[in-house]
Formats: sequence, C-alpha cells, structure tokens
Amino acid sequence: MDTEHHLIITHEVTNVGSDRAQLARVAKETKATLERSTLDVIADRGYLSSEEILECDKAGITVTLPKPMTSNPKRFGKQDFRYVAEEDVYICPAGERLTHSFTTQEHGLVLRRYLTNVCQSCAIKDRCTMTCYIWSAIFGLGVSPHEAARN
Repeated sequence: MDTEHHLIITHEVTNVGSDRAQLARVAKETKATLERSTLDVIADRGYLSSEEILECDKAGITVTLPKPMTSNPKRFGKQDFRYVAEEDVYICPAGERLTHSFTTQEHGLVLRRYLTNVCQSCAIKDRCTMTCYIWSAIFGLGVSPHEAARN
C-alpha cells in the first residue's frame, strides 16, 4: 500500500498458510510497478524470514518489521537483554553478563552467539530463555545500531 495516497499497489490471493515466503516477490513486484530504483517496505511479523529480507536487500528494498514475539510471553526475550557495545556483552534480566562465544553464518546472516554459565543457579531461570545463550543477527531484524556498526 502506498502510504501517501493509501492505494494498494500489488496484491495476490494465495492458499499458502503463511506469509513468510511472500515478502521478496511482492516487494519486487511493487518496486517494478512503481518504477523505483529503491523501495522502503513495512510489513507485519508474518513476513519474518531472513532469506526473504536478504533477497529484498539485494534488490534495493529496505524492510521494516516488528521484532518477533517470544514463543512464551511469560519468558524473557532478546528485548529484555541489554547490549553493551563498549564491552561487546549482553546483560540478562538477572544482571549477568553474556560474553561473545563464537560467530557463524547461516542463510546469509552473520550470527554471533553470546553465553554465560551461571544460568543453572539463577533465581529467575524459570522466566528466562530455554537456553543459556542468545544469538545476535548482524544483518536482519532486531539489530541495534551498535551491533550493526560492530561488524
């Protein structure tokens, strides 16, 4: 939809049960219809797919999506962890430090893993993530400007 005039630019009816594989194709079609060299796209969480976002980026399309929700709203999510750029660490809700463990690449994303070994004795472990580590995507969603600038 065009935000200035509120007109639908591209649409398609599909029987696919998820929007996850639809973003790049629809965004590219919209960009071509508008005859633009670049395009800014805003989509809902249903379009969240790192492969689709990477494909959009390669096509000159900037994607804005809300952060994904945690699978269990009673548990902490990445948004509850504070990144300290100067030290390259995350601080968990209990105040513990998660330090950088290793970096890997998956589906076009550079992923950095941060971990701590104090989770087993943590007083709020039942409200935390299911693991004692957190992933940080350098290219993709939910990346703070500090994280992105680091690489």
